[in-house]
Amino acid sequence: MTLLQRLLREPLLHFFVVGGLFFVVFGMVSKPSPEPADRIVVGPDQIEQLTAGYQAVWRRPPTNDELRVMIDGFVREEVYYREALSLGLDRDDTVIRRRLQQKMEFMTDSGADLLEPAAGELEAYFAANERTYRHEPRLAFAQIYLGEAPAPEDISRVLNALQSDPATDPFTLGEPTLLPAELGLSPPEAIDGVFGTGFFELLAGLPLAGWSRPVSSAYGIHLVRILDSVPAIAPPLEEVHDVVLRDWKAAKALEIRELQYARLRERYVVEIPGTDAPAAEDR
Repeated sequence: MTLLQRLLREPLLHFFVVGGLFFVVFGMVSKPSPEPADRIVVGPDQIEQLTAGYQAVWRRPPTNDELRVMIDGFVREEVYYREALSLGLDRDDTVIRRRLQQKMEFMTDSGADLLEPAAGELEAYFAANERTYRHEPRLAFAQIYLGEAPAPEDISRVLNALQSDPATDPFTLGEPTLLPAELGLSPPEAIDGVFGTGFFELLAGLPLAGWSRPVSSAYGIHLVRILDSVPAIAPPLEEVHDVVLRDWKAAKALEIRELQYARLRERYVVEIPGTDAPAAEDR
């Protein structure tokens, strides 16, 4: 028997040949291993952002272990985010819809901060909104509390005492109260906050001399003497320039936002089932 015949009858050779054929056939019919359906890349920019966020809170850079934890957290968030989008969980969610609206409006508003008013534009805005920047009027006064419903003779008695003897200490007259006997120069909201809404307006009409006629507050009746008065003053633009410029930019941002929305709105036709009329903005 020749060497070739002997090799052809060798079982080990049969095993290698059959095994080789098996791998050749498998390689021909099998498909390559599929690539991952999605990739999450945590690149240098993302790592820098995570590091900066950590440093802003803790005033130091994260350790390697802390950074690894943050990266794991980012990956977990990204996985859930993508899966939630694939399931459509972002649809019909009021919170998400409003948040996306806010982000769109923020993108529009951010450009307004770079605007600068043209010559005369800030002056015109200030003139149109001058009342907003006025310094409020202020009053200083003394008061004598006469009670919730004093008798006319009691009011006359106190007034006579004050007029007959100017040296009379007014704070020895009237009824005991926790209300202040004197108040320094104060704006309307401060005075109304102590004596009740509308008290400042009543005092504003009193003369700057002597004790007044009886005046009503939320607590009762008072005699009042105006000690000092400062009228409302409209400051010059130079004094409130930064505030006016900030408000002008805010107004411009709102104007740009509305113009941008109008342009976007034109792309859509809104239908309201159950009515023949289109939405108001489609008319």
